[in-house]
Amino acid sequence: HMTYSRGGPTDLESLVRSYRPTGDESSHRLALDALDTGRVMWPRSVFAPGHFTASGFVMSRDGSSMLLIHHGRLARWLQPGGHFETEDDSVEAAARREVFEETGVGDLIRLGASLVRIDAHPIPERGSEPVHVHFDLGVGFQATTTAIGPIDEVLDARWVRFEDLGSYDVDRAVINGARAVRRMTDGGG
Repeated sequence: HMTYSRGGPTDLESLVRSYRPTGDESSHRLALDALDTGRVMWPRSVFAPGHFTASGFVMSRDGSSMLLIHHGRLARWLQPGGHFETEDDSVEAAARREVFEETGVGDLIRLGASLVRIDAHPIPERGSEPVHVHFDLGVGFQATTTAIGPIDEVLDARWVRFEDLGSYDVDRAVINGARAVRRMTDGGG
């Protein structure tokens, strides 16, 4: 089978260990516990307790909105993101790739050097995959363009104004990530 001696994000552990949580202390603690097992925790084939994922909290060029996708299987709106691939040499690279694959938005400016958010959440059993945890590492970006697309991996993607996030029934992790991204800039619009 596959070995993971090479490839994958080289900065994952340092980013998680240097992260200073704001309201996501329990997720941060779970992520640290996962690192403390000493196992490589980014491959999507690791289920005990789970694996790290990467997502992008992308603010619009004018600072008024967040980029959200409508996730088909979960049937809800969230920030773009997904599993690490072997060629992702950093957490940022994985987040950029996922944002681009899911929304077509590719020209992104990184906001801040640290993570925006860590969110540990359970993933239900599906097919041969047991119940496991995603330790999602959120990276902050600002887009330089408003164009979205082409979209083929997700049902929909759109810019949602910060004040309208609540009407999209997003979970607290999305709201908190959006808040953190706004704090990294000048407080947004």
